[in-house]
Amino acid sequence: MNYVIVGASAGVGRALAYQFARAGHNLVVAASDARDLEATASDLRIRCGVRVETVVMDLARIDETALRQIEQAAGDLGGLHGLLLPAGTVSPDDTAHAASGEIDRLTRVNYLSMASVIQRLLPLLQGHPAVIVGFGSVAAMRGRGRNVAYAAAKRALESFFESLRHAFSNTDLNVQFYVLGYMNTQMAFGIRTLLPKADPDRLSRVVLANIARDTGVMYYPRYWRFINWVIRMIPWQLYKRLNF
Repeated sequence: MNYVIVGASAGVGRALAYQFARAGHNLVVAASDARDLEATASDLRIRCGVRVETVVMDLARIDETALRQIEQAAGDLGGLHGLLLPAGTVSPDDTAHAASGEIDRLTRVNYLSMASVIQRLLPLLQGHPAVIVGFGSVAAMRGRGRNVAYAAAKRALESFFESLRHAFSNTDLNVQFYVLGYMNTQMAFGIRTLLPKADPDRLSRVVLANIARDTGVMYYPRYWRFINWVIRMIPWQLYKRLNF
């Protein structure tokens, strides 16, 4: 089968690319860093013996050319069976006082660009069994004074995926969404976390194992579903005093 993975040159995206390639799937891998992307693609071709097409795509400035390239690359594989969107970015300046340009960048990378890619590839994903997989964050559980734009964008993405799931609930297009806890990737490098950082390789195995199932929204690690429920239940007068 053939899959598109956006954000495939690092972190969760790279782990997914290796997991799906080892399972024999052909890939279109997209990311902003051309050098890392081509190195990843070349290694996948050699190690796994699958077709791997590359598209350099800056999600902060996504344009018609990039969308056309990813559409063409997916079409060149002879059909598309899945789209995975693990890309994302954070910023140490993402506070309530962040500059408008930084808010715009974080919103584009973490939400608007994802919606654009989905809309562009929808025609290739319909009419046969296929899947779209999105990745959110526990940072979007409730608003707080840091990761402001990132959390808002991830919450918007989760809502968008819920709408997609509803719209295509009676079709062959399966829509999945993973709410991720702290992951052991470059985004969390040097950051002290309240709970252990999860392994991207283990997550990629879970995603592959569930790729054909109607899983809806899943939390990874799974204990974050309970934590999410607890945090949402905290009264505002208490919540606003918490510093986490």
